Amino acid sequence: MMTEIRDILLFMVSYPYRTPGWGLDASLSLAERFDARLSGVVCQTHIPAVGNWLADKLVHANALIAGENVRSRAATTDLLNEFAALVGKERRGEQFLVECGPLVNPMEPARIARTHDLTVVPVETNVEFQVAAEALVFDSGRPVLLLPRPRSEGLAIQDIIIGWDGSRAAARGLTASLPFCRAASSVRLVAISGDKPFAAQHVLEEAQRHLALHDIAARLEEVEATGRDAGKALLDHGSSSGADLLVMGAYGHSKTREFVLGGATRSVLDDPQLPVLLAH
Repeated sequence: MMTEIRDILLFMVSYPYRTPGWGLDASLSLAERFDARLSGVVCQTHIPAVGNWLADKLVHANALIAGENVRSRAATTDLLNEFAALVGKERRGEQFLVECGPLVNPMEPARIARTHDLTVVPVETNVEFQVAAEALVFDSGRPVLLLPRPRSEGLAIQDIIIGWDGSRAAARGLTASLPFCRAASSVRLVAISGDKPFAAQHVLEEAQRHLALHDIAARLEEVEATGRDAGKALLDHGSSSGADLLVMGAYGHSKTREFVLGGATRSVLDDPQLPVLLAH
């Protein structure tokens, strides 16, 4: 069971998309909050040369590719320098450089994440960040924090909602949330009713009892699904009620992966309206 956060990993990309500066700032704020070390892993794009000599001769494909790779390496150097300048030596951990193809391959970052307490993924609206977030959640075995652009400067996490249905996936999310809950001023256990059959009040009270033993006082809430999957219902409820963090469990099938608290699909990855802590 994770009782402390001491070792945080920030996932970054440098080219053609770039991890935004607010992602670095928010990750440092989180590391300072937990007095944790902050390491960074950068996925550097490398485009392989084409093997077709005719294509290369007609459009100078390999020369164009070489130019893109030069720009990618320069962007990676700039990002690592920015990370080093922002995170002081006392708090800064390792800097990992992983070579990726034209599309992000997050398998190596997932391996690195396995020896960190938490991985932070700043989320922009492009597929690279979504692919990375999904692989890190399902393949690292560690909690992942999806981080959209903060609503204000810094990363204040004072009001937490925990999606709870009594499932094994939800239990992993609950355990991962304990360090956040201890540092928060308000914790709410939320059940989505009408999405799948379960005794909401009973399972909420069980989780409330468990948190109380960790000196965490949690309020209980039930929210109607009203035709939404549980992920969308939780996101909507968190945003409308002013929550700073949503905690969810996740599970995956062999061919299709779903975020679930009663059948939720990809709502969280497609549009994380607030920071989301996921555990698998």
